[in-house]
This record gives sequence, C-alpha cells and structure tokens, in this order.
Amino acid sequence: MKKVIYLFVLCMVLGLAGCGQSQENKEPSTESTSVQVENKNVSDIVSNEHLTNNDTANFQMPEEGYYSNDFDEILNITKEDDGTYRIEYSVTHLLYVENAIGTYDSETGILSFSGKDDRGNDIKAEIENKGDHLEVTVTQSNYEDIIGTKQEFFQADE
Repeated sequence: MKKVIYLFVLCMVLGLAGCGQSQENKEPSTESTSVQVENKNVSDIVSNEHLTNNDTANFQMPEEGYYSNDFDEILNITKEDDGTYRIEYSVTHLLYVENAIGTYDSETGILSFSGKDDRGNDIKAEIENKGDHLEVTVTQSNYEDIIGTKQEFFQADE
C-alpha cells in the first residue's frame, strides 16, 4: 500500500513540476523577443529594411486558374495579352464581380483588382498567394461590412 501512495505522490509532483516548466518556457521567450526589438539601433533597422526589400523577388504570383472554397465562392484569374488580369469573383449571397481588371505588383506580391459588382457598385480587392491557397482581402466596397474581409480560395476544376 505504501508503494501505491509513493507512486501517486511521485506522479503528482512530476505532473505539477511539468506544468510549471512549460509556463516558464513560454514567458521568457516572449520577454526576450520584446527586449531585442526595443534595443535595436537605427542602423540595424535600416539594414534589415534593405534585406527585406531584396526578398521581394521571392513572392509567389497568384497563378491563373479557377479557385473556389467551402462556401462555393469563386475566384477565376485570367492573364490578358496586355499583362493585366481579368478577375471573376463572388461573395456568396452578396455580390458577383465579372471582368474586373487587376495588376500584379512584384514588390508586394499582391494582385490588386477593381471592378463593378452585379449591382453596379465599385469593389476593390487584393489577392495574395499563400502557398497552398490564395487569400482575397476586400479593400473597398459599398457593403461596408465586408471591407477587410479575408477569404481563402483553393485551386479547383471549373
């Protein structure tokens, strides 16, 4: 019986020690990160911005094609001969955009487009390649509730 009690106490001590250890590991890394950011010199920030600007060529351009998501919303990207993009885009039960015009900015990795929805209202949005999916962010619309909305689209068959 004593062995069972010792085993129980030992398990409790180890369990509690493990819980305390995981909390200690999380907090110092957050503190050290904020301390490092606060102690940066202006020259360090400028040199880091220079490195960031060189990395802009690493963006993945959104590929032409048909994309959809779980809400049956669509995103169809077609590159035109003049280098612009024709965009077809929808938000379920709210709007449908056909023949919007987009341009790709290689410095930001963003394909921006603007056009009119099925009711004649202006809409603007940005498309960013996130690797396994495209993310669309609405930047301007008469429907104020969707401004800032982010949607994920995955490549699909038409």
